[in-house]
Amino acid sequence: MLPVAQDPYLQEFLTWASQKSRSIPTQPKEATVRAFYLALSRTPHIASHFALASSLDQGMFLDAALDDLLLECAIDGNQDFAHIHACGDALSNILGIVLDVGLHKSLQQLSDQLPNSHQSQQRFELWSQTNYSAWAEQVNKTVINYRNINHQWQFNPEQQQVLQRYYDANQLLLDCLHSNCEVTAVIRQEIEASLLLPIKELEDREWQ
Repeated sequence: MLPVAQDPYLQEFLTWASQKSRSIPTQPKEATVRAFYLALSRTPHIASHFALASSLDQGMFLDAALDDLLLECAIDGNQDFAHIHACGDALSNILGIVLDVGLHKSLQQLSDQLPNSHQSQQRFELWSQTNYSAWAEQVNKTVINYRNINHQWQFNPEQQQVLQRYYDANQLLLDCLHSNCEVTAVIRQEIEASLLLPIKELEDREWQ
């Protein structure tokens, strides 16, 4: 079983999370943001549990909401009236918190493509059969393009196990730091800043 440091795909995953953490302008702590995105990518079903919306950065909250939208609308194949109407409502809510003009325009165009609730069942079903798949794919592409989330990471069982051990080790280290261990504030800060980083960035830090 390859350790995290020697698995190129896992390193790519950690690099992506690190890049996302640096894109959040009002950072709590970068390690916290990295943990958020790693969790969001591995278990998107718990995105709604991140609704510490008031304490999360606006961009992180938006990413959690978009991730939920993609999970429910762009990945779930359900195409009945109630489901698509719910997708429309979710998209409308998201439009209310999007600050990026380009993303807002793209999502608004996608929202406008959805059939409205006053259309006949026949017209609705026709739109669903002929347009839904392409619409869902476009939503997915738009979110990846503007927010750099929802890449379909495909971890094999061994990689899942390695990642879990890596998280556990990082959590243990964090627990130790917050116990009565004898380290200075500077060293504690340095260790926390290095949590969940890809090996390339850890090596770069050593030379700084």
